[in-house]
Amino acid sequence: MRGIYASLMTVCSIFFQLAARSQDSLRNNPLTIAEACRLALDNSTQLKIAGTRTLLAKQQTDIQRLEKLPGISTSFDYGYLSNADAWDPSFSHHFKAGLPHPLTLFEVSATETIFAGSRINNAIRLAALGEQIAFLQQEKNKTDIKFLVIAHYLDIYRLLNQRNVYINNTNLARQRLKNILSLRKQGMVTLNDQLRTELTISDYELTTRKIANGVIELNNQLNMVLGLPDSARLQPDTTLLQQSLAQKTLNELLDDAWRENHELKIAAREKEAAETKIKLLKGERLPEIGLFAQSNLQRPFLNAIPSIDVYYNVWRAGIGIRYDISSIYRSPRKIKAGTISLDLARQQDSLQKQNVQVDVKNAFIRYTESLDERDTYRRDLRSAEENYRSVEKRYFNQLALLTDLIDATNTKTEAEIKLVNSEIGAVYNYYQLLRTIGTL
Repeated sequence: MRGIYASLMTVCSIFFQLAARSQDSLRNNPLTIAEACRLALDNSTQLKIAGTRTLLAKQQTDIQRLEKLPGISTSFDYGYLSNADAWDPSFSHHFKAGLPHPLTLFEVSATETIFAGSRINNAIRLAALGEQIAFLQQEKNKTDIKFLVIAHYLDIYRLLNQRNVYINNTNLARQRLKNILSLRKQGMVTLNDQLRTELTISDYELTTRKIANGVIELNNQLNMVLGLPDSARLQPDTTLLQQSLAQKTLNELLDDAWRENHELKIAAREKEAAETKIKLLKGERLPEIGLFAQSNLQRPFLNAIPSIDVYYNVWRAGIGIRYDISSIYRSPRKIKAGTISLDLARQQDSLQKQNVQVDVKNAFIRYTESLDERDTYRRDLRSAEENYRSVEKRYFNQLALLTDLIDATNTKTEAEIKLVNSEIGAVYNYYQLLRTIGTL
């Protein structure tokens, strides 16, 4: 009994260790942007809806393709046939004509369209274009979801880096306070220097707590998008800022956008669909020609007087022509409406090209500007750190005032914050450029 109890306790201990380890891995292991995007795509309800729409559009295309196959039908009727009521031509004399009462009708027929003014092919083409549009819309939704995740990811990364800046400056301020307290015991500095340093530490700690709360709020939003538990805390990939970002010219980026942009592809397919719709409408003015074959088994034989109670079979086959006369006055109005729709699609396609060109140029300007800011703030930080070290040294040698040291500290902190924001901003603008192009 003791052995069973010991084994059970061992299994429970291993289980809780694994559970704790899995939570640690969820909380502490770095999560790359690619992994975060994958989790979001797997968890997105919006993307599942878009996938269902794509599947529905594909099914509609398959249904249209079935129109090329022959149509085969059969019917069977079994029942009671009454006697016939008959009258002479003046309807003055009425009499009954006896008929065999058992009724049996069995029919098999097959038809195949051999010409319909390309209506079948155009209907298939139109359905296929609808399928492509649904797929492109799904890909666009993927891009939007990925960019949303990246934006949240980088916001958290930016706040975490800002928190580290304030934590480091808080530690420096505490070390400076120790030195000030030591100097004050020697009567070399005033109480005012001590109090102002303590106020600086208090401000840093308050800002650190506010940033920590902001990180929690963004984590909750990201966890909902990724499908992670509320307790999960993002640890960003620290190598993200060290990764080299691709450098291309504006013309190369525009060429990529003409090929890859989802909005442009959708607009092109919609324009092609409008052209196909006009072809489909023009086909309505043409006759429909088809082959047919039919076999009828019937009882009784009613084409004789008196009727004969026998089974008889008749089959027929040939070619049939059908023409919708109303298309003469209906089709021109439909075609005109289709032409207006085509003009609208062309205008939208042209407008979309202009918007993409402007968006890519603006995104490229923001990206290059963010790189320039990053390089500038790196140089500014080196100057601010050197200035801080110089002023701090002179302050403790009684060659500078506390206000000078506070100004140097604020300048260094501001430079660090600017650099953190510019580094994250450069990565954000890079991904925004990829989104605008359509290659995210």
